[in-house]
Amino acid sequence: MPRLRLISFRLPDSGAHALFGTSSEPLLRYNCHGRFFAFWLLRMTASAALHIERVLVKISGESLSKGSDNFFDFCAARRICSDVKNLIARGTKVSIVVGGGNIIRGRSLEGDIRREAADSVGMCATVINGMILSEIFSELSVSNVILSPINVPFGIENSNIKTINDNRDKVIIFVGGTGFPHFSTDTAAVINAVMTGADMMLKATKTNGIYDRDPHKYDNAKFIASISYEEAISNNIAVMDKTAFVLAMENNLKIVIFSINEDDCFCRAIDGSISRSVVS
Repeated sequence: MPRLRLISFRLPDSGAHALFGTSSEPLLRYNCHGRFFAFWLLRMTASAALHIERVLVKISGESLSKGSDNFFDFCAARRICSDVKNLIARGTKVSIVVGGGNIIRGRSLEGDIRREAADSVGMCATVINGMILSEIFSELSVSNVILSPINVPFGIENSNIKTINDNRDKVIIFVGGTGFPHFSTDTAAVINAVMTGADMMLKATKTNGIYDRDPHKYDNAKFIASISYEEAISNNIAVMDKTAFVLAMENNLKIVIFSINEDDCFCRAIDGSISRSVVS
């Protein structure tokens, strides 16, 4: 008769947190015959802990240009869409908010025209990016729909609770920001994350997370792996505007910030296998 062995192990922080809703590391003990069952159980538990039902991905306009002379880099856009498809293959529903900074930033026009008009131009830029992303997703056989809070032709539907619920099984590409001036696409991303019931918001940027100062300008910038909403607001962390942070805090929306340049960045950002910062 095989000996009865006591197998003990600790879940990773992320797995323990997902399973038990606490940052502590609970010690789990299981009686089993041999090592195989314990290994299988650990693999199954970790897999379940890392599964995320729904996310909202925030993609900046700059990430779609990659510094090329043209305003849109199709190679970069196809890689991003392929990474989204990989995330969908894991069973995660995805919505996207896209910026328009590769075409024009509304605030860059301030001083020449009214702020409200400048922001409206910026909203139109996000529509262009969304339409191109939609076409690339269709080429990849990924079902998608474009929703906008502003009236746009070309088959783009109005964004509201009904159209969001009717398209929950598709990739929803949100364009047009909030539909109002004076609000950023980051704020639009948080709003739409809450509207779609996302478990977290994935914010893909040019850097690998949050720093206490601009790492492109300061060699001594310190990386911040984890920070609270309150700390991000009080310390004027510039990765998002304060309105977006406050809305995320009020709705307990976790934000994961990472580099868009990593391979398979969205899956790996969720898994924690690439450098990232978490705001919660």
